Order: sequence, then C-alpha cells, then structure tokens
Amino acid sequence: MFVILLIASTFSQGLTMVSYGNDFITAFPENVAYFYPYTSRRILRITALHNDTTFTVHFNNTEKTSSVLESGKTATMLFPKTAEVHQLGSSSNSIRITSDNDIVVHSFSQTNIGTLLEKSVQTHVVQPITNLGTNYLIPSLNHSDLIQTFNRSSPDPWYQRNSSFKLIIINAEYTENTVTIVKNISGSVQEEKIKISSYQLIQIQANASLIKVESSHKVAVILTHPCLEMTASCKCNMIVNQILPTEFQGQNFVVPYIPSITQSRLLMTSNDKSTSLSHSNVQLQPSPSGLLSLSDQTKSQYVNTSGNVSLTLISPGLFIEVIPENMFAACYLLQVYSDVSSTNKQALVIAETSSKTNLHKQNNLVTNAVWFDIPGTKYSSAPVSLSESTTVIWHPTSKIAVYILENTGTTVYGGPAIAINTQLDEFGCVAIPGHYEVGNEHLSWAESLAYCMSLQKHLACPTREDIQKELPGKVDTAEEEAWIGLRRSLMTTNWYWQRTPSTTPLPSPSVDYFHWADEHPDENFTGLCASLSLNEKDKFKWKSAKCCEKKRPVCYTPAIGFYPLPLDTPLQLF
Repeated sequence: MFVILLIASTFSQGLTMVSYGNDFITAFPENVAYFYPYTSRRILRITALHNDTTFTVHFNNTEKTSSVLESGKTATMLFPKTAEVHQLGSSSNSIRITSDNDIVVHSFSQTNIGTLLEKSVQTHVVQPITNLGTNYLIPSLNHSDLIQTFNRSSPDPWYQRNSSFKLIIINAEYTENTVTIVKNISGSVQEEKIKISSYQLIQIQANASLIKVESSHKVAVILTHPCLEMTASCKCNMIVNQILPTEFQGQNFVVPYIPSITQSRLLMTSNDKSTSLSHSNVQLQPSPSGLLSLSDQTKSQYVNTSGNVSLTLISPGLFIEVIPENMFAACYLLQVYSDVSSTNKQALVIAETSSKTNLHKQNNLVTNAVWFDIPGTKYSSAPVSLSESTTVIWHPTSKIAVYILENTGTTVYGGPAIAINTQLDEFGCVAIPGHYEVGNEHLSWAESLAYCMSLQKHLACPTREDIQKELPGKVDTAEEEAWIGLRRSLMTTNWYWQRTPSTTPLPSPSVDYFHWADEHPDENFTGLCASLSLNEKDKFKWKSAKCCEKKRPVCYTPAIGFYPLPLDTPLQLF
C-alpha cells in the first residue's frame, strides 16, 4: 500500500496558464482580401498529449469524431468558407472540440489574394475552457488612430465602411448566458445586456468606447478585424487576438523584438486608469490614441506597470499579446504553416541569462543561438531558427517565454507559442506529471531502492530547491524519516544520486543542492545514506543515516514526456 505524498501537477502551483485541456470553443473570424478573386483556408490543428486520444468536433449541428493513436500526433481539420463569422449579431458558427484526453488546439486562417504572393494570414492558440472567464477588459482601439500612428494613407470610402474592429463573444457553457457590454461614451459609463444561448456566439462592433465584457457564465472573447489596411502595398491583413480574462494579467513584461518589424507600439489595457507603464525607470507617455512607444525597437526590452494589465504589441498588420513574467512556462509547442524549407520561420525565446545555455529544442541543446542581454533584467533573448514543421522548446531549470513568427515576405504573423506545461523537468516537456509515494513498509536503504525499482519507479531525488519546496504541505504523518535516493560513495565518500529504474536508465545528476538538518551530514562517515523528515514542522530536512536502518521508502514515478511527431496527418474535411 502507498500513501500519496505528492502529485506534481501543474495546477497545484496556484494560478498558472497552460494551453491544454479536453474542452475548447472557438470561431473563425472573417478574413477578406482587398482585391478579388481570392482563395482561403481555415484550419484547426488538434494535437494529442496522450496515446489513444479520441476527440469530437462540434460544428453547425453536426459532429465529427476522430482518434489520434499516438502522443504528439496532430490531426488537421479543414473548414468551409461558411464557417467564418461574417455578420454582426448572433450566430451558430462556434466550433467546439471535446476529447477524452488532454489536447491542444491551434487555429490558422489564410487568404491568398488573386495569383499574387500577397497573403492575409493569422494564427492563434485556442484556449481551453478552463482558461476562460467571466470578466474581460477590451483594448481601446480606434481604426483611424492606428492609420495615423503608423503613417498610413487613408483608405478609400469602400474600406472606411468596413473599417471597424469587431468582437466575437462565444458562450462556452451549456446554459443561457447573460453578457454585459460596458462602454464609456463621453465619460458616461453605459451598459447593454445580451442573452446568448448555449455554445452560440454574437459579433458586435468594437470601437474605442468598448471597455469591458462581463458575463454570468464563461465566454471566449476574440478581438478581430477582417481586413486591417495598415500596409504600404495597398493590401490588408486580418487580425485575431483571443483576449484572456483579467486574472491572467501581470505587472512585469519582456517585450519581444520582432525581426522585420520597423514600427511597433504598445497598447496597455487596465481596469485602473491611473496605472502607468515604465521602461528603465522612465514612465512612458501614451499618444492621443493611447499607444505607447519604446525608444529602441531593435531589441527586446523590459517594462513594468504599477498595476495588473495586459499588454499588446501592435505593428502594421500584427497584434501580439505579450506574455507577462508571471505566466512564463517550462515548455512550449511550436507549429509552423509555411513551407518547412523556408528560412523565414523562427522562435523568439526569453530565458534567464544565467541558464540560457541550457535551452533545449526537442531532445537537443540549442547551441547556435545568438543571445542578447536585456539591460536591467536577469533575462536574455535569442531568435531560434525552425526547420521543423512542429517542435518543442523547453528549459529544465527556469521558466521561459517563447513566441513563434513566420514571414511570407509580405506578411509577418504569429504570437505566443502553445504553453504545454509550467512544471520544470530536467528530461523535457511533461505530458503526464510525475508523482511521489511513501511506502508503508520499513526497509533498509538498499531494500528501498530495490522496492522502488520493482515498481518501475526510483527513490525520490529532490535535486533542486524548487523540487524540495514542493514537498511541504503534501503529507501529515508521524515524526519519522523516509529514504531518498542520496548516498555516499564508498570509494570517494562524495554524495551522489542513485535513481535508476530497472527498465529506464537515467543519468545521475550532479549533487549541487542540499537541504541538511542541523548537525548533518555525519562527518564521521557512519551515515552513508540520506533520509528526509516526513514532518512538515521539520521542513522536510535531510539527515545522514546508516544504510541498514529501517525506514519507509519515498518512491518517484517519473513524468512522461511529450514530443510532437511530424505533421503528416492528412487534412480532414469537415
């Protein structure tokens, strides 16, 4: 019999944000071209985190069920033009994806204009319903102000009639939802209530007066523009920005440098009008349109705010939600849509300078990245080229931010990569978290090692401070000790970790972290093995002990990693 000691779950760490789940809802905003004729595609990529995953796509009163047999495999669903949300008002064009195991969902929309290479392309991560909420702040955007800010010429009258931003609000629950639209018109706050049926959506105009959306039940909120004229070649790009609930805001941000972008601004959205944004201890002043400028747009820069905000990096035809520092993750999935032989695909990675050389892509260290220190911070940034159609970028000891960018030559698109996990693990991305268990039987250290190995586990090894800090508060036991996988070498008397299961050999990590109790370890070398206290009052301190003493074993089931497989699954027509 085992007593559960610790389940190392992402969701046990307080408010975090990962992009996997088993229930999603989204929609395809309208994507038009400035010139006709055009061709277009609307795609959802659904990637399984576990073997034998079955998912169902619900659209237009029909369902399509598919299976993905391997972890890391992606199914690609192609939707018709009629799936786009064209009209204002209510619609049944929402798309819901449910599954029996965790999946991630990525959305892609592309319009090719005539026979030219011009493209209107947007991608975004579809957030699981667990990440949705009932309170959203809406960025204050005025189309004319954006045109003037980026020195674009005024569009023709046809375009002016179609120049408004739009907001798609999707009821994420199987119940009628009351949505409150909050506007600030000439200093007067006005509210409008709208009823939305189960899993239905409504599209409304989103001008600068729209400030907030509140709802009685969870909703997904997408800010979009079908054809934002902000490029010099008389063409337009669709904009898609899935807004996150207010609880996912932050105060500290590393604003990424976007190659090939010569003009950019920041848009800060806050519930408190007095909130300020600072860079290098200098408070940034917004323009009349509310946009803020950074002095140097050729490097990543650190900014902080006086209160919780969301921050959007805006450039002609490109909106990128900036990942707040408190939402950095351990592992990201990246999927590209352009030709895999193209050199115009890359990730931009923000990592701690002290550990930047430990960045991994798939199973390999990233060794050829050119890092740039971000002044006044502990971070550095680097572009990482992507030759694969799908990959993961992860870090074993510190959380990172990852953005993915693609450049068609005329259009730059992309945004935050798909956050797979916030749990740091020295062996890669985590699909199924590892967990610790305390055995009931009292055994010697050697017997405990053999016992854990017989269960395809190994003795627990809290090799880092962050692992050790996960232990307190997870058990409430009598005052006793339990064996961990630390002991001394009989040859050198140096401490080493022993954690090799019988079927999955793992390298022994270096011993550069200790959590000894007072007067330990025993310097007379009578105690060659290590145990930890199971009493929270003792702060789970370690003690050296004779290896023949009888103690309970602490076994650890290693996490199961996630690695994407090549995107060779054919398109499935819905």
